[in-house]
Amino acid sequence: MIANIAAAVLAACIIFAAQPAWADVTGMVRGVVTIDGTGTAGVRVTIAGEGTATATQTDAQGRFAFPHIAFGRYTVSAQSAGKPAATSAVEVSTDSVTDVALAIGSAREIGRTSATTRGVAGNPVSVATFSGADVAAMPQNQSLNRLVETVPGIVQFSYDEPVAHGFHGISYEVDGAPVPLTTSSNFSELIDPHNIDSLEIFTGAFPAEFGGGREGAVVNIVTKRDIDIPNGSLTQLSAGIGTYGTAQYGIAQATRFGSTDVFLDANTQGTNRGLDAPTQVQTHDGASLSDLFLRTITKLGPRDTLAFNYSNQFNSYQIPINPSQTPVDSIVNIPSQDDVQLEYSSFGSMNYTHTSADGSAYAQVIPWFRSSRVRYLGDLAADVQGGDFSPADCDPAAPPCPLGGLNQDRRATSFGLRTAYAHDTGPHSLKFGIEGSTENFNSAETILSAGSAPFFDNVAQHGSAYSAYAQDKWTPSAGFSLQAGLRYDYSNGFVQGNQLQPRIGANLRIAPQTTLHVYYGRLYGAPSLEDTRRDAVVIGGGTPADALPVYDLKPQTESYYEAGVAHTFGGGVNGYVNVWQRNVWNVLDTTQIFPTPIFAVFNNALGLAHGFELRLEGHAAASSWYLSGTLSQSVAGGISGGTFLFPPAAISDTSLQPEDHDQAVAVKDGYTWRFGRDAQFYASLGSDYGTGYPVQFENGTGRLLPHLTFDASFGRKAAPHRLGFSASILNLSSYQYLIKVNNGFNTTQWSPGTQALLQVTTML
Repeated sequence: MIANIAAAVLAACIIFAAQPAWADVTGMVRGVVTIDGTGTAGVRVTIAGEGTATATQTDAQGRFAFPHIAFGRYTVSAQSAGKPAATSAVEVSTDSVTDVALAIGSAREIGRTSATTRGVAGNPVSVATFSGADVAAMPQNQSLNRLVETVPGIVQFSYDEPVAHGFHGISYEVDGAPVPLTTSSNFSELIDPHNIDSLEIFTGAFPAEFGGGREGAVVNIVTKRDIDIPNGSLTQLSAGIGTYGTAQYGIAQATRFGSTDVFLDANTQGTNRGLDAPTQVQTHDGASLSDLFLRTITKLGPRDTLAFNYSNQFNSYQIPINPSQTPVDSIVNIPSQDDVQLEYSSFGSMNYTHTSADGSAYAQVIPWFRSSRVRYLGDLAADVQGGDFSPADCDPAAPPCPLGGLNQDRRATSFGLRTAYAHDTGPHSLKFGIEGSTENFNSAETILSAGSAPFFDNVAQHGSAYSAYAQDKWTPSAGFSLQAGLRYDYSNGFVQGNQLQPRIGANLRIAPQTTLHVYYGRLYGAPSLEDTRRDAVVIGGGTPADALPVYDLKPQTESYYEAGVAHTFGGGVNGYVNVWQRNVWNVLDTTQIFPTPIFAVFNNALGLAHGFELRLEGHAAASSWYLSGTLSQSVAGGISGGTFLFPPAAISDTSLQPEDHDQAVAVKDGYTWRFGRDAQFYASLGSDYGTGYPVQFENGTGRLLPHLTFDASFGRKAAPHRLGFSASILNLSSYQYLIKVNNGFNTTQWSPGTQALLQVTTML
């Protein structure tokens, strides 16, 4: 079956290779250059930023276009002999069309600021971009999740999981290809941040091209560009040590062979503190990671590029235990308990790119694959018999009580093909796409509970997903743009569902430096096969555990609304305020299986999240800074599907109650200063404040204590014949706060203390 699928994908690539193709992590920058008020031909226009620069010339009417600019911050400039240059700062996001007017010889330059240009371009306010230099200087740069959590609307939950706009679930794309992630492999991260060249985060106003999976946010990653090889070949070695017994080693090789660039990165690391633990001083909590990343970029011609990505990763996690009774965790595990989770992951994609001669049209074909395996190796006898009580002494109605254990081996392999065609006609930027994927899943799972028969969930399942969309970005004037799209998703597997999703957004310039933004969209997210388990009651007697062979998870559907205002304050300072609301049906939420940290997905019947968010950021030659703040609420109620430790009828209250990840206030900030020759040194400071999470899971308003932590980093960029280093410190004051307490749905978890890492890097 897999061989047939691979052959079909290869055949599709050969057929479509005769057509244009494009990567969907880019946008278009276009505009008009006037000299003394008249559109002029032959003017040189340059766009520079994100470590690259390119130039073009205006046509007879003074028009110019850069049709494929990767997301990020840029400066567009036009130069004519004998006259001062006209410049405009722009911020490009995925699939955007940015219009710029450059007036040479005029006292006023239109569209000079990024926020004004950004709003008119049709980009929502709820998009944040980070360059590779931004990422390298941030204290959080050892974790993709931590980087994602610096933007408004996203809070940091246990195991560093980002929770976006009130609920679980984020979609990821790497170099234009989707990379499905599941709750089953919630510990590992998608990619080593050292491989990130640019990062873009959508927290709302999603174009119709995004969908099919849960969309609390969409994270786009560009890994490597041809500009990353300055002189044809580069080798980089790095090593690091840190607190909690952390050690890291890595090698990166970049080489140019004629018209082909090759990037190869390998990394290994280990630590004595891998997961959030049930005690402040963690026990039995080691973790290790090994990963390999390969990317090639081949220029086939002036308008043709073929890129290939491959990533392979292995992670190992000890499961931390609670060796003695504490006031916040009644589950006591014996010291010899030896539960381990092993996670294997690989993904790959191919992207053939061709642009039309005039740069006004493109298409894309991206075949991709994803393979994952998650093994939880529980010591079932010790898990069930451990603690201060034997099974005969255990009263489920009066904990503490040894609940049980888990063994699982879950494997999934997916193949997919993404195609799209886009055409820019001036006021209209049209895009159409069709995508499809297929997945094969195998599971062997045993749940053992004190006083109950073992529960087995051994199954093989095939699933598929298909989608189609059409969208238009209409810009009839310099002060108004309208984004409209329609998307259809269909999925099957353990469950089947579909939805037609209209999406519409508008931007209106209400003042020279101020843009108003509004958006409405319907969203659809199918549960992955890996996250779907049989509906069963597995403790407490009564109905036998294996009498309910039902896979009853349902797709999540929602309506999303947002409205915001973006403003440019001058001096490179931009900001926005945004209000949003999510109305969700069959919320795909998570609970933990017994005292393990393994998440099982279930459906809340209803969910509601709403909030107000603020972001201010400034960018100058020697410094950059940001301030992100969110005031929000996330509530859910009722149960409509899932695997539980109790009869669902025991939940009699279906009123909306706070989610366990509901954080009322979250504020994060950061400041980076670059200094020295060629700005080779940097220093960064930041802080993170959050109100405490609810004590109970969907049961009342009691909350844990808030937290305030501080982060810092200092370093020097590596260069040929120049040693680089970085020192990063998270949680300077070593303030450890409770994230969760044991409440029947979740185990107790404490945040880590000070995490410091010193790395040295050399280039050969």
